[in-house]
Amino acid sequence: MTEQFKISTHGEGPELVLVHGWAMHSGIWGRVVDALAADFRVNLVDLPGHGINRRIALSRDLDAVATLILSEVPVAAWLGWSLGGLVTLAAALKQPEKVEKLVLVGATPSFSRTENWEWGLGEAARQAFSDGLEHAFEQTVEQFALQTFGANHLQESTGRLGEPPLTDNLPAKNTLHDGLHLLYSNNLSGDLSKCKMPTLFLGGTRDRTIRPESFDQAASLMPDARVVSIPGAGHAPFISHEEEFLHTIRGFLQDDHNA
Repeated sequence: MTEQFKISTHGEGPELVLVHGWAMHSGIWGRVVDALAADFRVNLVDLPGHGINRRIALSRDLDAVATLILSEVPVAAWLGWSLGGLVTLAAALKQPEKVEKLVLVGATPSFSRTENWEWGLGEAARQAFSDGLEHAFEQTVEQFALQTFGANHLQESTGRLGEPPLTDNLPAKNTLHDGLHLLYSNNLSGDLSKCKMPTLFLGGTRDRTIRPESFDQAASLMPDARVVSIPGAGHAPFISHEEEFLHTIRGFLQDDHNA
């Protein structure tokens, strides 16, 4: 029997899709879901291989992942964080008629540095992270979590993903490697001019996972994109700066002038 891809929904109002990041699941959004559900019908996506969709294999084809989610959600605004932002951007390019607005949190069109995109991670750093998952799994995951959430919010953030230790609640190791493949092998920067829907790049000035200057570079290649940088925030501003994050999201999504 084929496992069915599941979406959970919360609240009533305009449709909004939320897509989490690498190694996480939709629980990472925490209180943000309840806050947004007061104004929107929130469609919570667990990527294949993650959360409630853990038993579904994660494809290494970015378009396939985006198409799967598109088939299960209504026409909506999409909000994606990190890897979820890359999936969100792919969905907007694949079926723009189903994506009304884009919010890309801590995300860029390419997480790798390439000939035409210099604001990504170099090959040596990417390989070191992948090797770390193989040979020093727990230490690598713990370091990634510390870098992503910061010491002040680490306990709260990992608590949202399940009971400690964190490594007991992660997707399977092959899924983590497949997720890294999605992150590091896709460069959508050449297609940004095709994204005509209103787009918001939202990030923190102290993001240590990606380069914050990449937001401005990506936005400059799109017809209707803006950037909001939250001073002092890292890679997960919806945790460290929740009120400012929500204020910015609501302002963008409810602004009819950019619809």
